[in-house]
Amino acid sequence: MEIRKYNEYGRRLEELYKLRSMPFGVKFYEKASDVPEGTVFPKKDLKKHMSLCQAWAYSRMKGMAIGLTKEDHWCWNPLIAFGAVECVPGQPQFDQVIKILGINDPQKAADFFVKFPRFPLGKYEAVVSAPLKDCAFEPDVILIYAEAAKINHMIRCIKSVTGDVTHSVFDGIDSCIYATLPSIMQGEYRVTFPDPGDRERALARDDEVILTVPAGRMEEFMTGVEGLCGFMPFNDRLLEFNLDFPHPPFYNTLFEMWGLDGNGEEWDFKTPDHLK
Repeated sequence: MEIRKYNEYGRRLEELYKLRSMPFGVKFYEKASDVPEGTVFPKKDLKKHMSLCQAWAYSRMKGMAIGLTKEDHWCWNPLIAFGAVECVPGQPQFDQVIKILGINDPQKAADFFVKFPRFPLGKYEAVVSAPLKDCAFEPDVILIYAEAAKINHMIRCIKSVTGDVTHSVFDGIDSCIYATLPSIMQGEYRVTFPDPGDRERALARDDEVILTVPAGRMEEFMTGVEGLCGFMPFNDRLLEFNLDFPHPPFYNTLFEMWGLDGNGEEWDFKTPDHLK
């Protein structure tokens, strides 16, 4: 699919869902020299390091294209999962990592991390994120941060075209990895909750959820979005108010005393002794 089509999809998603931050594309490059011009590399261009979630925040909130090489990263797990550094059983760094996974049993921690998704060592030199509406590359995955109700609508759009529910796994940390690698490796949609690092250092809001769309399924996804939005668009103002709502019996008593029409349906309400 042409890059301009991804750009159109980015603008359309912002329009349909009134997103508070921009959908963005993520792409992995085997050679850092192939990264598009205008991409900001934190260490070279800002004289600072960035965690991956902070790079994403710069893309989705500031509209910037951010590239990270091994030297730019300021968080340990993307370095491992993206194949920038080695961390395998028998190495002291592996023994150190399994101590900080939040799993009490060391053997269970080791077994867990051996199975953790990761790219082959040294396969990619850089990862780049940029707003989908003006990214200069064909992404590997598209990430959308939005309120739970909007993500709910989007997964209904997915169901409308796939005939299946969205399958995800949930962990309290490492959302940056769960939101990228499984979708790239398996071509699957994924829902992920932003982890503490994303919230505390990259300004992810408490009400945000991440939807990941594999690039190869973006056209399918947008077909579902346009289809469902055609007759049941997302609307955060479409609320129904229950007028003449049921209320406790003393409401009726008071309204009758005032000569008002208040004889409505009563709650199953046990009147306190002091109100009798």
